[in-house]
Formats: sequence, C-alpha cells, structure tokens
Amino acid sequence: MINVNDNNYLDVVRFLVKDNRMKQRGTNLQNIPSKGNGEKVRRCFVPSKGWVFVGADLSQIEPRIQSHIMYTRYGDNSLRSIFVEGVDLYTTMAMRTFNLDEKYCVDKAYDPTNSFQPRKLMKQGVLAVSYQQTPKAFAKTMNVSEQVAEDFFKNFEESFPSFSTMVKDTIDFMRKNGFTETLYGRKRRFPKYQYYQRQIRQNEPKLRELYQKRKKLLSIERPTPLQQEQFKKIQEQIRELRKPQALAAKNEREAFNAVIQGTGSDILKQNGARMYKVCLEKGWRMNASIHDELIISMPEKDVTPENIQLVNDIMTKTVKLSVPLKSDTVIMTEWMEEVSPEEWFSRG
Repeated sequence: MINVNDNNYLDVVRFLVKDNRMKQRGTNLQNIPSKGNGEKVRRCFVPSKGWVFVGADLSQIEPRIQSHIMYTRYGDNSLRSIFVEGVDLYTTMAMRTFNLDEKYCVDKAYDPTNSFQPRKLMKQGVLAVSYQQTPKAFAKTMNVSEQVAEDFFKNFEESFPSFSTMVKDTIDFMRKNGFTETLYGRKRRFPKYQYYQRQIRQNEPKLRELYQKRKKLLSIERPTPLQQEQFKKIQEQIRELRKPQALAAKNEREAFNAVIQGTGSDILKQNGARMYKVCLEKGWRMNASIHDELIISMPEKDVTPENIQLVNDIMTKTVKLSVPLKSDTVIMTEWMEEVSPEEWFSRG
C-alpha cells in the first residue's frame, strides 16, 4: 500500500495515470476518474487505522431541482410525482413519453420495433431539451431516425408540459437581465452576451452575401481550381462570422445549467456546512466534497444505524424542497471499496 500524502500525490498520479491533461489538473480529487487507471489512484486513499470512510451522494439532484421548479412556478406535478412515488426516474419518464410497458423501458431494453432503447433515449433526451437541441441533431447524436426524435420531442412536451417553458423562461431572463440566479439567490453573470448579440446583428448582411455566393458556387457542376479556392475562402469567412452565434448559444445553455447545477451546488454546500459542524461535535473528520457527494470518516465503533441515519438526514433534510431528496450512502474501508449500510450491519 502506497502512503499517499501532499508531498507525493502528484508523483503517484504521474506514475499511475497516462492522461497528460489529468496530470496537469493538480490535486482536485473530483478530477480523478472512478474508472480505469484513475480507480488505482482513488484506492490509494484510506482512512486512519480503525476508521472508515462514509460517502453520501445526493441522488439525481438536478432532475429533482427541475421538478421542484416545474411544480412551484408552473403548477406542473408531472416530474415531481415520479420522485414522490419513489419509482425509477428514467424508466417511468420513458413509459409516459413513449406510452410503453415497463418491460420496454428498463435499462438496456428496446422498444417493440427494436429500433431504440427508450430509457437511454429518455436520459439523453432530457439533456437535449435542456440544451434546446433540434430533433435532427438529437437523431444524429442518438443514431435514431428523425421520426423517432421528432416523436420524442412531441411526446416529451405532452408528458412534461412545463419543462421546455422552464428552460425558455430561464434563458429569456438572462437575455433581459444579463444574469441568472439559483433558488438561493446566487447569481451568475453573462457580461459578454449582449456584445455577442451586437456582433451577430452586424454580421448578418455579410453572411447573407456570403451564403448567396456559396450557393452560386455549389450550383456549378465542375468548378475550376480557382472556384474551389473561392469556395474554401467563403467557408472560412462564414465560420469566422458565425463564431458570435456559437458563443451566444453557449451562454444560453450555460444560463439554464447555472440555475440547476448552481442550486445543486448551493444545497451541497449547506449540507456540507451542517456535516462539518456534526463532525466537529462527534470527533469525526470531513474529508472531501466531490461532485454531489460528501465523504467523511469516523471510527468503526461509531458506524451505527443511528449515525448512518444522521448522515442521511443531513443530506436530505438540511434543505427543504417540494420534492423529497435522496442520499446514496456507502461505507468504505478504502476509497471505492463501497459497502451498503445494509450489508455492513448484516455482517454483525
């Protein structure tokens, strides 16, 4: 077992991990992947002798936040009801969207025509709607027909009617105000958005002119070398003039993400503040905050059903939403060596 510490951490990473980009990211624990060679690095982290790690991960926090907004702002209980019922999120969403039996919507199952996996399509489809992706682009991404993609968008809108409205309203707010806010009032500003919009308007006449020239060149059956070179130059000019559109679209995607992911971050920070206080009171240690997970350590003798329930309560009851929160809690003798509380206590 390697004794990993602050002095040799980067040397260990360089030895075990081949990805140069990862090496350059420093000591941020969430940049260590949980699969492949990154898992070897994670397993180097062990608690003190006689102690264990306890990891508590907020389950599906982002769709829960989305369901809370849909319910409280738009009176739409369609997504929230799934969490209240405690059933599988994406299986249930797929059943509603595609009007299929459960057996066709579980993980890795195909629809009756054997042309797509409803649950997988549903999981990626939520992101597609969030990013305002077109059915054509979604079809290409998921390698399905455009008809399947179009049916998905139509059925999704009918099954979860306020989802796309929530996305649109968030983006419209950013366009008007130059920022978005999390549910707890933390702002993310987009200072360059209006500048990109001005550039887009300024570039429109030139782009129309270039599109016409390109269309004319494309109509030539056998273009000369000079015409081919002209076409390349026009394409380069179009790409350059379209950059502000891409940057503005990126800001719009980030605007919605900032509300949802930012609120998730706010919740985890509040959980972390309470968890840290409890750790101080009980003599435990607060070790890390990674993505949506808090990792603490405690003596093995303190691993009781009551203390595990306390950890769960901190994760799920510190913040109150209209939708129940859920924590996936595990006990680890080393990082990645996960044991469920039920299995741990069954060992006696």
